[in-house]
Amino acid sequence: MDKVQFNAEEREGKGKGVARKLRASGFIPAVLYGPGYEPTQLKVEKKSAEDIIRKLESHNVMADIIIKKGKGQEAVKTILKDVHMDPIRGDILHMDFYRIRMDHTVRMNVSIHLTGEAPGIANGGILEQELRELQVQAMPDRIPSMIEVDISHLNIGDAVLVKDIVLPDGVSAVDDPEKVVVTILAPKVEEVKVAEEGAEAAVSETAAEPEVISQKEAEERRKEKEAKAEKE
Repeated sequence: MDKVQFNAEEREGKGKGVARKLRASGFIPAVLYGPGYEPTQLKVEKKSAEDIIRKLESHNVMADIIIKKGKGQEAVKTILKDVHMDPIRGDILHMDFYRIRMDHTVRMNVSIHLTGEAPGIANGGILEQELRELQVQAMPDRIPSMIEVDISHLNIGDAVLVKDIVLPDGVSAVDDPEKVVVTILAPKVEEVKVAEEGAEAAVSETAAEPEVISQKEAEERRKEKEAKAEKE
């Protein structure tokens, strides 16, 4: 995978007040956790973190954290598990990092990129990508940055399933092998035409129906006609 690196320092204190002060001073509050380790409260450099996040297609990526400690520093291998954003301003509010071991497999979601041109689209079909990320399992250094799926063989009605994806050596899919990744749907022209014909038939039937009136209304109309005839 492409290298993603964040710069951070350990911090003290928790709560909204502390978090606001950190963000105002150019940092983002964060936490680093993992099996066998006590959670570590961090503050991540805001500007560089924002530049990285804007370029990421998914927050579930591998990342190095360089933690400044006095005159030294520690490099920690992690997975960026979550990024909490302000829903209105779009600011990064908090980041969660999961510490990993390089001798243990990890599970991650990897983005799916479609390649090639499907002949089914040229014939009027509609491409439907139902899966945009694939969950895979592998050693940390074998996780791919993306997964390419070739659609150049797909005609109308064809589909690519999870089990059809060719993964790199040492990488296995965790998702259901029968799950649809992408398919080419038939055009909806015929469906629209049938619906229009049905609507036209309904209108025609409505127009052809005779007017139904009560006996009282019929008598009143007869009298009106007779009165009109006498005047003429």
